[in-house]
Amino acid sequence: MRRAEARRVTGLHPLLPAPGAAVELLLEDAEPAAALDAALPEIAARVAALWAEHALGDGALFVRRHAAGASVGVCAPIDQLSGAVDALEEAIAPGLSAPEALAAILEAERNPALRALWLATAHLDRFVDEDGFTLGLGAGAVTWSLSALPDPAALPETRSIPTAYITGTNGKTTTTRMVSAIATAAGLRAGHTSSDGVVVCGEWRARGDWTGPGAARALLRAPDLDLGVLETARGGLMRRGLVLERAWASAVTNISDDHLGEWGLDDLEGMAWAKLTVARATRPGGALVVHGDDPTLARALPALLRDRPDLRVLRFADGPERPGLDAWATGGALWWRAPTGGPAPLLAEAELPACVGGAVRTMVENALCAALLARALGLTDAAVRAGLGHFRLDTAMSRGRLNRFRLEGGAEAVLDFAHNPAGIRGLAGLAARRRGRLLALVGQAGDRTDALIAAYAAEIAALRPDRVLLKELPHYRRGRAEGEVRALLRRQLEADGVDPAVIGDEPDELLAARRLLEEAQDGDLVLLLIHEEPDAAMDLIDDMGGAALP
Repeated sequence: MRRAEARRVTGLHPLLPAPGAAVELLLEDAEPAAALDAALPEIAARVAALWAEHALGDGALFVRRHAAGASVGVCAPIDQLSGAVDALEEAIAPGLSAPEALAAILEAERNPALRALWLATAHLDRFVDEDGFTLGLGAGAVTWSLSALPDPAALPETRSIPTAYITGTNGKTTTTRMVSAIATAAGLRAGHTSSDGVVVCGEWRARGDWTGPGAARALLRAPDLDLGVLETARGGLMRRGLVLERAWASAVTNISDDHLGEWGLDDLEGMAWAKLTVARATRPGGALVVHGDDPTLARALPALLRDRPDLRVLRFADGPERPGLDAWATGGALWWRAPTGGPAPLLAEAELPACVGGAVRTMVENALCAALLARALGLTDAAVRAGLGHFRLDTAMSRGRLNRFRLEGGAEAVLDFAHNPAGIRGLAGLAARRRGRLLALVGQAGDRTDALIAAYAAEIAALRPDRVLLKELPHYRRGRAEGEVRALLRRQLEADGVDPAVIGDEPDELLAARRLLEEAQDGDLVLLLIHEEPDAAMDLIDDMGGAALP
């Protein structure tokens, strides 16, 4: 048995109800599960003893078994999380730290003022990191250095702002951007975090994959923020937990095959368990928006609602009205429930540029989700219509997601981030509308299982491509050998009927994109699945005479 991924948990977490420490215990090859069964009681006893010795709390051990071993965690004082990680590892592997050294680490980290302030403000929105302790949010926040904390009995006036968590497998980023656009249409200074960065009032404050607690804290400290939307991905959630314990509302767009096998999330039920943590971090009486046709969420919700019966669950789906749905799409229009409970028109699909005339059904679903979430945040119906009607799949509002371009020779290029089977299925409507050939740039990250990589390739094959270039993702190889993922993709494409003669290899993402753009002819659709260099790919299209389509 080996330890992996020991980390500080800084907020509400799938495994822990409060900050603490967590670690993954992984069985070695051929090691029986009974070895873990025997070890866990001993670990629990050592944790309890260490926590009592160092006054770290009750030392209750939280354990979640999974196929590869177990996730193990324990709560700890907010001012001693790093020391708690060392103490937890010592409990798992006695002798790892000398008693004197562990005691010194815990003592050096102690900050009684922080601990007292944290406990005194438990009913308020607050968070802490190395940059300081923050009370209130956005325009109403105040931050203090950890070495100069205020007296809990004499705190200045602060205030919070509306906030929402958005998670799921597909559609997180676009739904996040849509809600932010709706808030902007309402006249608010809106901001959001996403897999592209941190944006406030339309300005980039940080670039990169910012979907974890660090991004949330950066956004929620912005002094010009009136409303915050937090895209929340599995990685940050499982590493550190959530920043806020009482967001106004939350949404889970869907649960589908992706990232399985990491952090002990072996199946869809495990993924739903993790992602529904955002519902636990929603304030009493708040709203949880979910996909009404997602069978995994339907199975997971009863257990959640037993613990949180106060939550208002709002459901959306692309399809006709039926009992239980709060927003739906039928007859070329989007609908939702009026306050009286009856159906009310929201927007015609023709008024929603993002759905491309109804061809992109995933965008219809994203809009329905965003509309319900915006309403739960207190935004008006007029703002919802204005925001969604203004939202476009251009590089300014939807960077890297379904950006469409007309090429000089009459072909069309679509740049998208689709990285799992459901994402590829969402492109089927666009692919079906082409007049000519389909040329596709395809690659996949190495942390997916062979089965998920095969499923991804099978969805590409279902689009009936006339040309495929397979690329590498060197920054996401995740332990795979160069060319290994490409070989898996090729094998499945051929198995599903794609002519081996039309499948080529070009490991470099930008060189592959250039090759396909140069091959494109009038009526062709070039599908550029860009995962590492979207800005450079957009520059390439511009240099080659491409013009953005509305």
